[in-house]
Amino acid sequence: MKIIPQLIAEGNVLPESWEKSLLLLREQGIKSRKESYTNKSGVDEILEASMKIIVNEPLKEPRIHVGCEGLMSLEDYVDEVLHGTKDAWIGRGWDYTYHQRLFEYEQAGRRTDQIGQIIEKLKPTSFSNRAQAITWMPWKDYEVAGPPCLQRIWCKIIDDEWLEMHTSWRSRDAYNAAFMNMYAMTLLQKMIADKIEVKVGRYVDDSDSYHVYDRNLPSLERFATAVGASKKSGRPTWMSSSSLKLFHKK
Repeated sequence: MKIIPQLIAEGNVLPESWEKSLLLLREQGIKSRKESYTNKSGVDEILEASMKIIVNEPLKEPRIHVGCEGLMSLEDYVDEVLHGTKDAWIGRGWDYTYHQRLFEYEQAGRRTDQIGQIIEKLKPTSFSNRAQAITWMPWKDYEVAGPPCLQRIWCKIIDDEWLEMHTSWRSRDAYNAAFMNMYAMTLLQKMIADKIEVKVGRYVDDSDSYHVYDRNLPSLERFATAVGASKKSGRPTWMSSSSLKLFHKK
């Protein structure tokens, strides 16, 4: 029986954990397929595994991996997730945004700020296991072309001091999306922690299908080669988040 590999990538800082996850996927992932909303055939060929990514100190620098090809738009993406700068695009080519699903989840005409609920639940009851937010709308998301990949956020305060965040993803583009997703999620974790007045603890990121599209496999090989060369030469592939200004569009 063929199975989906269950892999774990753990690191101290964010770029370390993401780098390990890509190398593990490259080494142990299986050839598989998924539904496509971009391919005319309706099918994408992928390299796939389930992946748990653990970042022990998610805010510790360095926080940037130069192998992420979306660095020029990373800050815009953070604003989209945390501040809803693209919520107006919903219904005009977009089916959802994470900000809308997390901060303005809508059902039967009622909107719910789920992040606000997490904060209000943990403030008086830090040990609660009920502080979570969901994105999936079963009455809607089976019918849309590109339903949300993020499914759930779960938070708990450890020892009344550290906010640990877990996120669950049904499907994940490991090469093009995962780093940007995690970067934004750890800033959301900080936002929640600041509101509760606790410290940011560990970040745990769990994907059922963590994959690289066949068309991106040559890029994954170049990534692995660059990481290997970096380790031999001592030239870093991880950078401080302050370096993002170097990648801004001019």
